[in-house]
Amino acid sequence: MDYINEARVRLQDQVPPYRYLDQELVTALNIAMLEVGRVRSDLVVYKLKALGQIQSFILNPFTNAPDNTYVDLDPQFRGALVNGICGFGMTREQEDFGDARATAFLNMFYQGLIGKGIGPVVGGAGPGGR
Repeated sequence: MDYINEARVRLQDQVPPYRYLDQELVTALNIAMLEVGRVRSDLVVYKLKALGQIQSFILNPFTNAPDNTYVDLDPQFRGALVNGICGFGMTREQEDFGDARATAFLNMFYQGLIGKGIGPVVGGAGPGGR
């Protein structure tokens, strides 16, 4: 699923063994979709394929990996949804440094849904910084 792959890029988790399991990221996607329905119900209310329900996802039962199920959301909200996956995925961690990053991702998720401009993610040392 492209959303999971893009989330792995933003989470800097592209080398196996992955820090975030596929199931954790799919769960984060499902939580983010529920939030899309709560915050912007207009984006999901007319989705007849899901019979009025919020679309949800599971791992492919044969490969135990994310499949290519189409995420029925306008493409302009793709970046916001990926930020939501990252934010909700990171909130499951027990490490303190992840809290600030998770909050930043969740803020970008909500701002992207309501159409506010998204500023740069700040904090941490840049290249060559201490």
